[in-house]
Amino acid sequence: MQLTTRVYFAGLAMLCGCGTSDKGNGVPGSPDAASDASSTTPPDAADNPDGPSKPSTDGGACSSNLECTERATMAALDAGKVPDGPEHVVPAICVRSEGRCAELLSEDCSKVTGNYKDTDAIVIATLLSTAGVQSATNLQRQQAAALAVEQIDAVGGIPAVMKGGSPRPLVMVSCDEGTNLMRAARHLVSDLRVQVIVGPNTSQDTLDVANNLTIQEGTLLITPTAVASSITDLVDNDLSWLMVPSDAQRGKLMINQINAIEQDRKTAGKTAVRLAVIYRNDALGTGTRRSLDDLVLNGRPLSDPINAGSPTGNVILEGYEVSATDQNALVARLVTFAPDIVVLAGTAEAITTVMNPLEQQWPDAGSARPAYLLIDSVKVPELIAAAANADLRARIRGSGLRPGPESQPIATAFELDFRARYGMTPTASGVGPSYDATYAIAYALAATHDQPISGASMAKGLRKLAGGSTVVTVGASSLATAFTRLGASENITSIGTCGPFDWDARGAIKGGVIEVWCIGAPAGTPAYQSSGLAYDVKSDTFSGNFMRCSP
Repeated sequence: MQLTTRVYFAGLAMLCGCGTSDKGNGVPGSPDAASDASSTTPPDAADNPDGPSKPSTDGGACSSNLECTERATMAALDAGKVPDGPEHVVPAICVRSEGRCAELLSEDCSKVTGNYKDTDAIVIATLLSTAGVQSATNLQRQQAAALAVEQIDAVGGIPAVMKGGSPRPLVMVSCDEGTNLMRAARHLVSDLRVQVIVGPNTSQDTLDVANNLTIQEGTLLITPTAVASSITDLVDNDLSWLMVPSDAQRGKLMINQINAIEQDRKTAGKTAVRLAVIYRNDALGTGTRRSLDDLVLNGRPLSDPINAGSPTGNVILEGYEVSATDQNALVARLVTFAPDIVVLAGTAEAITTVMNPLEQQWPDAGSARPAYLLIDSVKVPELIAAAANADLRARIRGSGLRPGPESQPIATAFELDFRARYGMTPTASGVGPSYDATYAIAYALAATHDQPISGASMAKGLRKLAGGSTVVTVGASSLATAFTRLGASENITSIGTCGPFDWDARGAIKGGVIEVWCIGAPAGTPAYQSSGLAYDVKSDTFSGNFMRCSP
């Protein structure tokens, strides 16, 4: 019974952690690109229906999304970019405040969810790494956001400004950030005038987009998986928001586990434990490293000469460039150093260029192989593949978000909806927060339905999602209640798949439950499981006990 419970919670935890939707083929107007037509268009701040019409850059002022879609489709046909036929449509919208048409799809944006032909629709976007090495996790995150849009549109969309008016559907443009981050972001912000983006998925990309584009343009970013506390330190006019606890909030559990492994090694006969913290030279990695500053190892602070002294110290802190084709020199230094504990703060490359080579090069006659402490962004297929080795599997543990008690039934309901929609169970980390972020946007729009849509207005709306007497859970069943209360200018208490939507003044989520996960193979196939130990961020309390995963 205990194992069954642990596996169940681990499955829910995968939905929450930071760590992947139908994706079109990238050809404008392809059947995949427009197959989810069920709602949306551009934001009110840049798409005021009552605003003056300006000359269009494509040959004349526009008045509707349907008109722009017809123009774009005819232009593509004339240029031979798409074959003739009703299924080959080029989705486009009318940015009416500028009097011009804009194609929704681009080189980086290959999917539209929603009825983009509705001129009153509201266009939002996802910006995630859906191609390349991170695609396995981010495609499911994209699917989760699109599922939320479909559910919101199925009840009619965002409530109307005027009593008796028609609700406004959502349209989501899904873009890949992995090929050219700023090109994809500029298409959303400059071409489409999107006012809110779910993403990016990594901390450094979130900082880069915020600093170079969205802050100055007034666009709100709500990242489902980035954890760098430096994001919440931005001078950003309240435009950059986290959906999951930051690296600083996770540090206490990481330190707890380093000390637990230290005690295990000393019980086995070690007098001084050696620690290697290997991290990406970006916001994700450096933030995780800084979260360990309060660590006491071998009875001394991390900075004490017994730990940090060179060349005889027991701790090395070393960053690496993610763009490097290999980390052979770093791995060679680790083999010589022979750490007892290796903390890896990165993504898939931490497995393929550090952990796997280190395991391969570790001398058979050397000291005991290291224990690995990972973060949620290393929950990738490459880690599961490496964990086919039972000895390595037993030495791996990590920290990551899981649903709090109030969110467990919500996460289960979401998983069932996801499976019904896409024919598979979501297995990637960060899927739940992507779904939650999209619902948070819808709630914020409803809370500010009488204001022009902008990043600033939606930031105000997000502040309405906590502290209310009415509890609302994400999912279609509570939408009517949420919209009614928010439309009456009331606050609500909204609960997502991972926890409450409650942010501090800097856009950092106040709560969340961080667990220690491990990898077991109860049926012969490696899979993530919960160890049973968890840390509640808001109450600063631990619960449960660490138990190794099944062999």
